[in-house]
Amino acid sequence: MFNYLEENNFNNLCEIEKNDIYDFINSIDYASQTVSKLKFVLREFFNIMSLKHLSNFDGDSLFPIIFTNKRNRIMSYYSPDEIKILIDNINTDFKCGIRDKCMIVLLAQTGLRASDVVWLRFDEINWDKQVISKRQIKTNQPVIVPFTNQARYLLIDYIKNHRKSSDNKFIFINSTTLQPFKSASVLTGICRKNFIKAEINIINRKAGCHSLRHSLATNLIKENTPMPVITGILGHKSVETTERYISIDIEGLRQVSLEVPYA
Repeated sequence: MFNYLEENNFNNLCEIEKNDIYDFINSIDYASQTVSKLKFVLREFFNIMSLKHLSNFDGDSLFPIIFTNKRNRIMSYYSPDEIKILIDNINTDFKCGIRDKCMIVLLAQTGLRASDVVWLRFDEINWDKQVISKRQIKTNQPVIVPFTNQARYLLIDYIKNHRKSSDNKFIFINSTTLQPFKSASVLTGICRKNFIKAEINIINRKAGCHSLRHSLATNLIKENTPMPVITGILGHKSVETTERYISIDIEGLRQVSLEVPYA
């Protein structure tokens, strides 16, 4: 949260209003259980802040009721057509448009997590083989994923024409500070903003980085891509972990189940 506030130019906790916290919650793309836990922590935090006269509101008024749904494991899905609309509508005339489009294309087409895109290093790209090879930040597991010509051209355009001069090892940098981003949540905000600008229906769906990752996995299943291949692309340790990424594709799962012979 503090990285988010700093990136949005908050210098004093006393300046924070309730809507700023709500905006932060909306900017993250976590599972509902994780969001609920975060709300409980923030409620306790602001109760303490209020007692010390360091906040204009307390935690109980910030989150009077916190809903938890332990069964809510269904993940948001976007069709290939919706993802194409998202990418095509990113305004590259905007100051950071090429950078933002490049990051979103990598998310949508490689299945990398937000942290692995935001903190992507130059030495992790093999231009000849057109693959990204790195250790995932979340799991420390190695992953090798190919990237498309579209991603390649965007990367080259950004690096050569739009990335301000910097010796930083990370490809994507803050255009003002010329430093790497302090939090991967900045990319979730960028995704959500562009989903809305593209006028894609996000009602009852998350519109962040994880949604693009889940959608890629589901679309690969619909294309009959073998599960071990998808597991490798997503960098999962096991096929079982990958299976939850396709839990939303009910129609596809029904068809696949008909093809599985009884033991």
